Amino acid sequence: MRMRALRAAVAALLVTAAVAACAENQTPTESGGGEATPSVAVNFGVGVDPAYSPIYLADQEKLFQANGLNVTVTQYQEGTGGLDAILAKQGQVTASTESSLLNRATRGDIKGLAVFSQSPSFIKLVARSGVADVAGIKKYGVVPGTVNEYATNKVLAARGISRESVEFVNASPAEMPALLQRGDVDGYIMWEPWPSRGVANGGKILLTSGDIGYVYNLVIGVDGAWYEANKETAKKVVQTIGQACEQLTKDPAKAGTVTEKAIKVPAKEAQGLLEGVQCQVRDFTDDDLKRYGEIAQFQQDSKIVTQKADPATVMVKGVA
Repeated sequence: MRMRALRAAVAALLVTAAVAACAENQTPTESGGGEATPSVAVNFGVGVDPAYSPIYLADQEKLFQANGLNVTVTQYQEGTGGLDAILAKQGQVTASTESSLLNRATRGDIKGLAVFSQSPSFIKLVARSGVADVAGIKKYGVVPGTVNEYATNKVLAARGISRESVEFVNASPAEMPALLQRGDVDGYIMWEPWPSRGVANGGKILLTSGDIGYVYNLVIGVDGAWYEANKETAKKVVQTIGQACEQLTKDPAKAGTVTEKAIKVPAKEAQGLLEGVQCQVRDFTDDDLKRYGEIAQFQQDSKIVTQKADPATVMVKGVA
């Protein structure tokens, strides 16, 4: 009896080991018995301003989940945080300005899949009290490597002011309003809510990016290698953001509600800041790529990067 029991125990252990070995040899997308295929985990990095409202909405109202996606939305103080997470292999998807994406694409394999937001008025130049016009700004607040740096250059070029004649003060977006109030900077051109915060600290708006010929784009970006292995998942993510944009277009008040919940900006204020912003997922156009090429050239000429990115290879057409 003892020997029979021992043989049964050994047989059970062998079966368990065989099952475990089989499971270990399966790929993440395989299933051992017709079970549902597990969804690919996606870390989606975003910034903390109302422009990211479609991602906030998709997260809060479980649109990702409804489309069979396993997405975790991670907030970063700066929009470049999600790009840096991709470079560090800590994230797969992000949303950023085209300028920031082109900058980071010179450091690693990052691709753009679609535009989801654009506006000529979301980015504004705010000056401190006592500065009446652009000529009076001698110290600019700059966030290196972001669209703020590119827009600052556009301001200078539009007014015929040389970069050598002004000073650049590096700081984070959240620091800019206080620097403006103290007079540590005379002005900065930034995305909302930071221009409005500057106005609240005594500053005034001098112009918008549209006044200097720049309509900013927010772009869905991805880890290039991850995209090649997960194209269907990536396409679903883009489609989900498109659904969120459709909801926000039909009901603009929703943008304020989801933004307040995500980053504590009052709903009414957030909705107001998004006036003039077009939330729509679309493919890249030839005009987009031409403008992106100008941004990439500026980054190289200004020694922000050593070798400029090629928008034609960085931006992937046909996903949206």
